[in-house]
Amino acid sequence: MTAAYTERSVKGHVVGIERLEPLRWRVSVDGRRLFTFCSEARARQAGALEARRLDMVASDHPKANRGR
Repeated sequence: MTAAYTERSVKGHVVGIERLEPLRWRVSVDGRRLFTFCSEARARQAGALEARRLDMVASDHPKANRGR
């Protein structure tokens, strides 16, 4: 793990943020690479949002199935 990579736990999921270039950040949740962003703040927000979404789907929460 390099200094350009950080991990944190959100609702039992591991969210990783990796700096690829000065203005490019990659987000992974539970080891799955998902998104790239131009700011670290947006990458952190997207990772937390995806972790919460996965948690809702896993618990079969009614709000998770909205729009289906």
